Amino acid sequence: MSFVTLEQVIKFAVKREEEAYQLYKNAAGMSKSIAAKKMFEEMAAEEAGHKEVFGKMNLEKAEQYKAITIPEMNIGKYLVDVEMKPDMTYQQILTFAMKAEENAYQLYTAAADAAGDPQLEKVLRVFADVEKGHKIKVEGIYEEHVLTEG
Repeated sequence: MSFVTLEQVIKFAVKREEEAYQLYKNAAGMSKSIAAKKMFEEMAAEEAGHKEVFGKMNLEKAEQYKAITIPEMNIGKYLVDVEMKPDMTYQQILTFAMKAEENAYQLYTAAADAAGDPQLEKVLRVFADVEKGHKIKVEGIYEEHVLTEG
């Protein structure tokens, strides 16, 4: 994947966030569990928020962005992939979400590493950080609700 302009980066990011939004909305619609439905609806709302933020990104905003180092638990790295299906457990939903957010983070990081333009790299790193933050949030929920249950 190669980006040449900021507009291409933003268009790609907005499209990717719309796809994630649709994925989570569809998952909420097919979920039989109330907890699963709620979780997927929350994930969809987060993706809609990302789409709005990404759509308004410009070089000035990217330059003002201050990366925050947040310790990662990397829980998702140790879990197997989960297939989307209507009767997913809460643990499977969280695993699916962690994997999806990790993939988005890796995608933007790889694109930033390959960017030839420092300004485009900065914007891509901002997008990667947003996805990383979402992944870390899901990992925290997983730790709190799955790993601590006896």
